[in-house]
This record gives sequence, structure tokens and C-alpha cells, in this order.
Amino acid sequence: MTIARIVFTRIFRAKRTWAIALLPALGVLTAVVARNSGRGAEAYGHQVRNLVIPIILALVALVISTSAIGDEREDLTILYLTQTTVPRLRIVVETWFSAFMATLVLMTPAVVAEMALGSSVGVGGGALADLVFAIVLAGAGYCALGVLLALLTKRAALVGLVYVLLWEGTLSGFAAGARNLSIAQHARSIVARNVDALTRSAIDPPSTGAGAAAGALLVAPVVLLALGQRRLQRMNLP
Repeated sequence: MTIARIVFTRIFRAKRTWAIALLPALGVLTAVVARNSGRGAEAYGHQVRNLVIPIILALVALVISTSAIGDEREDLTILYLTQTTVPRLRIVVETWFSAFMATLVLMTPAVVAEMALGSSVGVGGGALADLVFAIVLAGAGYCALGVLLALLTKRAALVGLVYVLLWEGTLSGFAAGARNLSIAQHARSIVARNVDALTRSAIDPPSTGAGAAAGALLVAPVVLLALGQRRLQRMNLP
């Protein structure tokens, strides 16, 4: 996967990557504060609901994935690749895969801190495994969305920020239709699957079952990357 290796290396050479890494560091700090707050499982639930998935994960994944495609457009790498025999789908998938792997690397400290917080307040191993599973699936979805946005517009990072703040942060909490298209909402359904009633109340998952939510998050990257391939085939480059 030569394209993936090149993109992955470029991601970690970019200054923006280390700037966005401050967000997972914030997740570590808030997890430590929450652990000492005395609020128990409620603190864990609020961290997952309000910060780790809808803010930290979403912004890290979208910034990394939109930048991956944006850099390829700026240095004309994507133009070169489209003039070779490399399939358009491979270009899109390998770029997404690199962004996805980079996102998981950057999110590791925040995830470990959140798991430590959960363990300290009595959240079971099964529920902590659900947290990791949800973050992996949501990260894949956010990265696929970022790749598609970067192929649609040069202001993909701004559009992604609007998506996080407006759609994920506001509309999905009130409109059922928006909730069904919210990556964070589906992730919360998975995280809440094996927790107690108090923690579940703090996470406040939608009515969607964990199985259906996982299915939606598995399908989302496939659909988004297929749309990305279609867009790349029709783009006028550079």
C-alpha cells in the first residue's frame, strides 16, 4: 500500500497534526479531573457523551482526513495518481486508511485515559471494550466523511467544523432525522450497551439499538468512500 505509506508519513510530518494532538491531550487532562471529581460513573458518561466522541474524535478525524486529501491536491500528487493506471477507488481508500490509522494513533492517549476513568468508577470490561469499538467505528466514519468533503470542496475543514458543531452538537439532539445521520449518536448507542442505568443516563444514547448502530457505522464508510471515488472520477484537476 504505497499510497497509504506516503500519506501516513506526510500526515505526521505536518505541523497541524501535532497541533490537533492537543485535543487528545485535553481528553487526558479532563479524564484525570473527572476521576478526582467524585462523580463516579456519571463523570465517565458525560465525558463520552460531551467530549471524547463528538468533539475530540470528530475534530481529530476530520482535520486529519481533510488535510490528507488537501495536501495531495496542493502538491499535485492526486493529479499524478489519476493519470496513472492506479484505480480511483484505491486512491480514495488508501488515503482514508492512512487518515484512519493516524487518527487512532493520536486518539490512543485519550482512549486509554477514558478507560482508566471508567475502570476506576466501576465500568466493566465489556463496557470498556464497547467504548473502544465505538471509537474505532466512529473514527472510520469521520475519516471517510472528511475524505469525501475534501474531494467536494477546498474548504472541507470548515465544513467539517460546521458538521461537528451544528449537526452533531445541536440538530442531532432534537431532530430524529438528523440523529439517524449522526456518527456520534450511533457511537453512543454502542458505548451504552453494557453499562449500568446511571451511566447510561449520563451517556444518554438514542433509541437505536447497539446492533443497528454498529451496522450503520460499518456501512457509512463504504457509502462515503464510494461517493468519494465517484467524485474523484468526475473532478477537474488540479
